[in-house]
Amino acid sequence: MPIHVRSGTHLDALAASHRLRPLRWLAPLLFALVHALGIPAPAAGQTPADSTVTLTWTASGDDGTTGTATSYGLRFRSVGITGTDTTGWWNAATVVAGMPAPRAPGSTDSVKVRGLTPLTTYYFVLRVADEVPNWSGYSNLAVKTTSGDVTAPAAVGDLAVTATTGTSVAVRWTAPGDDGATGTATTYDIRYSTSAITASNWGTATQATGEPAPVVAGTAQTFTVNGLTPSRTYYFAMKATDDAGNVSALSNVPSGTTADTIAPAPVRDLSLNPDSEPTDPAADQGPDTQLASNAR
Repeated sequence: MPIHVRSGTHLDALAASHRLRPLRWLAPLLFALVHALGIPAPAAGQTPADSTVTLTWTASGDDGTTGTATSYGLRFRSVGITGTDTTGWWNAATVVAGMPAPRAPGSTDSVKVRGLTPLTTYYFVLRVADEVPNWSGYSNLAVKTTSGDVTAPAAVGDLAVTATTGTSVAVRWTAPGDDGATGTATTYDIRYSTSAITASNWGTATQATGEPAPVVAGTAQTFTVNGLTPSRTYYFAMKATDDAGNVSALSNVPSGTTADTIAPAPVRDLSLNPDSEPTDPAADQGPDTQLASNAR
């Protein structure tokens, strides 16, 4: 049957709540008994959504269980220990920086290990050193699988051109979610090009500015891309990103042609006499000259 050990701090709180202060002496006695029997101190892991693991343990001492140790060494890997080769595992493991200084024996110490990969199982081992340093043996193996958001927003499938002017194109789409088609994404990236946009040339397409913030999944949204050239066909595509940095796949790629707003150039070689040199009627008018349209 496993033995569950509480730190001195936990026992103090328990004794106070039940008015059993005379039993405080049990904490150091139990701690010493556990170490005498070679039972490792407990280690626990808690993982929030940002894939940060919190490990806790009961502090040992400088000399066995007496005095205060000097430092901790914590390492982890995504593979467990094979057989009895703990030393080989330890030498290949990743060192956790920023470890706290040990507290008095029986106290609860803890550390947060950040920047882990979501949905990954990690194995942790702790060692304790004194001022020499003499290093303790290896702790028990703490195992924890991280959580985290690895689901990207769904790809927009109904991006459509709804209106055009000479210099702008309006588009409409249905908002995806944060996780697939659920929730609310964080940002949009809308791009356009004069050639069809694909996953391979997405990076060279022109990125629009001022895109709206995403709204709850299933809601219709619109946006107008300005600053375009008249009488030109443009292709449009978009991606959505969630708060964990997961990016959706490329949307469908509709196209639209801006309106023709460029008038013909004025004629500059009109001549009343096909055999004469071209003249500018307005420049050549004199007091005795009348334009054909005004002649009587």
